Amino acid sequence: MKKKIFSSVLFVSLLLCINGCDNEEVKVSSGTNLTQEHIQQAENLDKKSYQGLEDVFLDTKTITANDRIPLLIFGKNNCTYCEKLKTDIKEDSQLKNLLQQYFAPYYINVSYSKIHHLEFDKPSSLSTSDLMDTYVTSPLRPTPTLVFLNDKGTTTYELPGYLPPKEMRKVLEYMRERQWQNKSNATIASEIDTLLRSSH
Repeated sequence: MKKKIFSSVLFVSLLLCINGCDNEEVKVSSGTNLTQEHIQQAENLDKKSYQGLEDVFLDTKTITANDRIPLLIFGKNNCTYCEKLKTDIKEDSQLKNLLQQYFAPYYINVSYSKIHHLEFDKPSSLSTSDLMDTYVTSPLRPTPTLVFLNDKGTTTYELPGYLPPKEMRKVLEYMRERQWQNKSNATIASEIDTLLRSSH
């Protein structure tokens, strides 16, 4: 009787061990799949930041000119003026059309981190925080901050803060018409400042 119990226990233990090994293999395999899913999920987190504007903003994984003027818009979660800017774009068809037709706009949510591949003259890969460090020079780093680039990936104009739709359209028109070409950043900033003052 003791031999039968011992044999049964040994048999069950052996089965559990074999099944346990099989399950362990599945767990490792599943873990790898979950890791890929988590990577994908992390890369897409920022897309929720501009939900409803997917027809305007491009995926920030790869940032390039696309034969248009690159525009980086740095925002973050719980930013009242970032939300106001996105609402303006949704509700103001002129603003939305300008962005869609003449710009390569990227909404970069600095509340999340991912790697951005910049495809300009000198291709590079930067984390979200390094991207902000590279392009946002305003000491307080306000959000939203809009950074217009040339086709080489160099800043032509940085606009820290929010502008109402009327003023924003003026800035976009100035950039669209490429009035900034062959001018220093200081001259561009001065011309845009004059343009915005004339609208008041």
